[in-house]
Amino acid sequence: MASNENAAAAAAAAATQIAQLLAALTHPDTNAIREAEINLKPLLKDPRCVPALIDVLKARGAQPDAVRQVAAVVLRKRIGGHWNHFDAPTKAVLKTEILSILSSEPQRIVRNGAVGVAATMCKLECGGGGADDPSTGGGGGAGAGGGNAWPELFQFIASAASDANPDARELAFLLLDEMTETIGLHLKPQFPSMATLFATALTDSETRVQNSSVKALGQLLSYLADEKEVDVFSNLIPAIITVADNCRKRSDEDTVSTTLDVLYDLSYSPSPAVAAHMNAIVLFCLECIKDSNLEMGVRDSAALVIATQAESKPKTFGKDEALLSQVLEALFNLIENSQESAAGALFESNPAWREDMADEAGDDFDPDDLDSPTETSMAQGTLDMLACEIPKKYVFQPIVSRCIGRLTSPHPHHRKAGIACLGVAAEGCAEPLREHLPDVMPHVFAAAGDADPQVRECACFALGQISEHC
Repeated sequence: MASNENAAAAAAAAATQIAQLLAALTHPDTNAIREAEINLKPLLKDPRCVPALIDVLKARGAQPDAVRQVAAVVLRKRIGGHWNHFDAPTKAVLKTEILSILSSEPQRIVRNGAVGVAATMCKLECGGGGADDPSTGGGGGAGAGGGNAWPELFQFIASAASDANPDARELAFLLLDEMTETIGLHLKPQFPSMATLFATALTDSETRVQNSSVKALGQLLSYLADEKEVDVFSNLIPAIITVADNCRKRSDEDTVSTTLDVLYDLSYSPSPAVAAHMNAIVLFCLECIKDSNLEMGVRDSAALVIATQAESKPKTFGKDEALLSQVLEALFNLIENSQESAAGALFESNPAWREDMADEAGDDFDPDDLDSPTETSMAQGTLDMLACEIPKKYVFQPIVSRCIGRLTSPHPHHRKAGIACLGVAAEGCAEPLREHLPDVMPHVFAAAGDADPQVRECACFALGQISEHC
């Protein structure tokens, strides 16, 4: 009895000491921070720091929220190096403590910190990490192995996902988001039940629950893009797009950007079930590039997805005449409605050329050295990719007919777009364009003598492109 009391007293003293040092880390005093780091170092090498840090983490009211949040960050970094020193009963107690904190913690920053700790524990229990794994703060040991290592966590997630409290529902998907790699490696048998959780959350009444589910599901889709298991979640792509489009309409760019990153990762997925959603993906991206309320970086990411879809599925894209027509019309409209020059914009931020430059430069590549995208450069770069990648029997006539139609317009901004787009398409459509030069060149020469200086400027660009490629 006395030994238990002594152990409890020692644990309490360790937690108090660690809390005092963590508190020093939150103060804007460089010397105090340095001294606290020095004093913490030996304490954090002792496995007993893990239960002590958990004691600090759960000390709501006794410790400031900032200190408890720092305790969670430190615990997540350090727990991997100590996990294999604990026996099974001790591990069970630690896992129960974390679940208790997650279920009762009202402060968001502390709760999010506990999410990271739980995700790391799960990784360790499922066989990931160990004493030499930097991502868990240590670890090469073997874990309990497999997806049955911590069933209580997944029971907790399933219960939280259907809780009446939106904080709990959001928490469920924050946990899944943090556990992407562990889920992808060890928990494939649970994919169908997870798909059901995601499907419900994507139509949740609370926006934050929808957004957290999009992020978590998006991470998992990106992770599984090249694996057959992606099919389990592929039918949720339209629901993701619906959530993201609603976010676009209210200018929630974070969720839109997250979705675009996922759609890019899925562009080369070999799954026919993913490819079946190409139309919905392209149309969503098209709305993004047309939306002037979004930042240009976001719109440019959407353009890259469209270009990549054309590159990865050229025949499917080309055969869908209605889809191709909508995309081309939007690109032409962006160029004709912009006040900026359309001559040479192709060379400024072509999405494919940016990737080529990055590959060629290697470690020396700095994306900040490139000009920021504009509506015109974004549209021309995308049009160039369509012209280069989609079979010419599908793409040549729709492009050239739009060019010629605009070149005969009485409006100079239409003529500007027509001649500029002809120059952009010259490389990708060089062979059929060469065959139609007698019909096309009179329009080019007329543009070179146009009364509008922007039209004449673009005619020079088009002449250079045609001379080089045709």
